Amino acid sequence: MKKLKIIFAGTSYFSMKYLNELIESKHEVIAVITQPDRPSGRGQKITFSPVKILSIKKNIPFFQPLELNNEKIQNEIFNLNADIMIVVSYGKLIPKKILNMFPKGCINVHTSLLPRWRGATPIQSAILFGDKETGISIIKMNEKIDTGTIINSVKCNISSEDTTETLTFKLIEIGIQALLETLYFINKNIVFEKKQNEKNATFSKKICKKDALLNWNTEAYLLERLIRAFNPWPICYFIINQTRIRVWKANVIQNIKKSANIGEILSFDKYGIQINTAHQILNLQKIQFPGKKITNIEKIVFSKKDWFNVGKII
Repeated sequence: MKKLKIIFAGTSYFSMKYLNELIESKHEVIAVITQPDRPSGRGQKITFSPVKILSIKKNIPFFQPLELNNEKIQNEIFNLNADIMIVVSYGKLIPKKILNMFPKGCINVHTSLLPRWRGATPIQSAILFGDKETGISIIKMNEKIDTGTIINSVKCNISSEDTTETLTFKLIEIGIQALLETLYFINKNIVFEKKQNEKNATFSKKICKKDALLNWNTEAYLLERLIRAFNPWPICYFIINQTRIRVWKANVIQNIKKSANIGEILSFDKYGIQINTAHQILNLQKIQFPGKKITNIEKIVFSKKDWFNVGKII
């Protein structure tokens, strides 16, 4: 069977894992498109995307355009004579002119069961809204965001302990297999396209660092979901003694203490820091002080006793 000549567009760690599998497959990745280098971290050091790093390592030509409407870039892409373009977590719109360049089309790997959770944060949204399952959708792209016809999809269960990080790894594993399977059928010209039901469409919102501040005037189960959804970024936190404390893990205690104030510390022991919320109690199990490692609460019961006095409102 003929190998497909692929142009791959992606930026994140998630997309890098897909690129690596495509490189190792029987198909040929002839070029990569990734976002420009950006300053990152406290030192604002210029950082390469994971996709660029892999492209350099594997000696694959790459482009880093500021935008893809540039005629020169479009001509360069066209002259590569690729069979298909695969987009995985690229982060920029693909113009219609580019979408129409490839004999086998342009496909996108999206981390939800479309049309649910279109947009940039489908994994986080699935956790935030308590979805029991999510998955991978592989769509034929059009000029709109995540609205193309579905050509393959695979489901994935969401556990009550899944974070965005753990769920991402699950989706990488099942998504790569789904993509390789899809390419097999595309190569044989056996493709069945299914239109998305617009009535069922939902949209994920962009996440900002400020969204990670825990608001105790929220129900405990929603805060617990937020903590899982914002792990590994931006990581939920609260302020105590003018210090930002990150929260990496928590659970909900069903008890309701009507006499307690919102944000009041009810208990601090080896099992956690119990804080009263708008409904029920949030029990913090793993936290992180600035410049320190993530720690289980049981390890700081004595050393941080003065920080979390019972009755204190935070």
